[in-house]
Amino acid sequence: MDDLDYIIVGAGSAGAVLANRLTEDPSTRVLLLEAGGRDRHPLQLMPIAFLKVVADRASNWNFESEPEPGLNGRRLPIPRGKTLGGTSSINAQICIRGHRRDYDRWSEEGLTGWSYREVLPYFRRLENSWRGESTYHGVGGPISVSPMDYPDMLFEPLVKAAAASGIGLSDDANGAWQEGISRMEATVGSGKRSSTARGYLYPAMDRPNLVIETGALASRVIVEKGRATGVEYRRGGETFRKYAAREVILAGGAYNSPQLLMLSGIGPADHLRSVGIDPVLDLPGVGENLGEHPNILNIYKARGKPGLTKFLRMDWATALTARWFLRHDGIFASNGAAANVFLRTKEGLDRPDVQFICMTVSNTADLWFPALTAPPVYCFSVRVGALHPKSRGRVSLRSADPAHSPRIFNNFYDDPEDMATMVRGIRACRALYAQRPIADMVERELYPGPQAQSDQDIAEAIRCEGGHRSHPVGTCRMGTDRLAVVDPELRVHGIDGLRVVDASVMPELPGGNTNVPTIMIGEKASDMIRGRKLAPATDV
Repeated sequence: MDDLDYIIVGAGSAGAVLANRLTEDPSTRVLLLEAGGRDRHPLQLMPIAFLKVVADRASNWNFESEPEPGLNGRRLPIPRGKTLGGTSSINAQICIRGHRRDYDRWSEEGLTGWSYREVLPYFRRLENSWRGESTYHGVGGPISVSPMDYPDMLFEPLVKAAAASGIGLSDDANGAWQEGISRMEATVGSGKRSSTARGYLYPAMDRPNLVIETGALASRVIVEKGRATGVEYRRGGETFRKYAAREVILAGGAYNSPQLLMLSGIGPADHLRSVGIDPVLDLPGVGENLGEHPNILNIYKARGKPGLTKFLRMDWATALTARWFLRHDGIFASNGAAANVFLRTKEGLDRPDVQFICMTVSNTADLWFPALTAPPVYCFSVRVGALHPKSRGRVSLRSADPAHSPRIFNNFYDDPEDMATMVRGIRACRALYAQRPIADMVERELYPGPQAQSDQDIAEAIRCEGGHRSHPVGTCRMGTDRLAVVDPELRVHGIDGLRVVDASVMPELPGGNTNVPTIMIGEKASDMIRGRKLAPATDV
């Protein structure tokens, strides 16, 4: 198509949503550009196999951070989806929306239309929930949500241990009450990964008003007289230019969207000049305000052989894989995680400040076979993370070449309160796993280990081994101040016909995993663009 209405750059968690919703109108013509290829990894849809999918370099941007002073100068690997569906096609499929206060805070900061009551209808619209239709949940949406309900995940013993340590049960962390322990829910339907590629793009691929080009690396937004008119991109060794009559929409995520803005001359003028790019618009907030959830594993050696490790024995795993391919059920239809735990670790907080993701298997577990491989370590692994870190990083250009990855500096633990929160999180996690009946299944703590008792010891363990949760947000922040990049309608300040629709527009991190909130942003933005909106929820 030459007569395009919209060009969308990025076919990920938000871009796929936009492509589907905008082309519901048969008169609207859309070009969707994706730098990666089709989502064709043989294990793409098997929920338990996400680590194998992440390891596929063909469907991963394979970014790396700059040296992080707060992590003893280490560089961190940063996986991001480079395929249809983006990171929704390679992630761990954890379904968490965040706390209602997260969105009310956005609204209180002047972001009209983003309160919890206003975003809840879009969470409901995207969802096909196992719970059925209710005040908080929807059915019939493109993204399926299922509980991870397998006995070897040991959820029931965890609930009893949580009660003994003063942690209540939340029946639904995405409903009326997030705080407490809740059974893991995942974007899985009928035993298969429910990505935005499968939920939104595949049903729309045959529409004559949608063209999807894979292997298309955007090099710049074409700006003429203060208006975005098209996109220049590289594909198969050639350079193409396509033009859009209505809008160009960037949906590349918190790293690629600010990178493309800066490659287009939109960003901090001095930085652009330093890499040889003539500024089109001095927009100093582009690439700033990078937020990311810090993470550390609290690991316990199990007594006996509980949990999921036994299923990774080569012969068992082969049988379970065959079962999954035939029937899409069994333990390999899970993401391997038992529970979410949301806690407030100090008085005076209006929402939880830490999250535990509880697993009955090592985070790095692999296939094994008796006498042929090293014996497996049966263990409990808990991802401990601060939900609302104050430290902020940035994304900047390495060069003016779009094929070069951006510079990513998370700036972890620049604010000392973030480390204090993580230390409190480790202590709270230890208190949970010290309670029966889980305590009866634990032989000893492996990491940080019993030698790490003081706050200083725990903090040093975090600096040595801590990482992130692959939840980058904020680099094209919504707002009305001079460092904001987009307005509440997600339109780029100072450039007509240009929007950003992805996690980069979030002003701060939500209290939980970011994939489903990003899908919600895509849903809401599609209505903004089409000039309509869902009525706010009234009964929450």
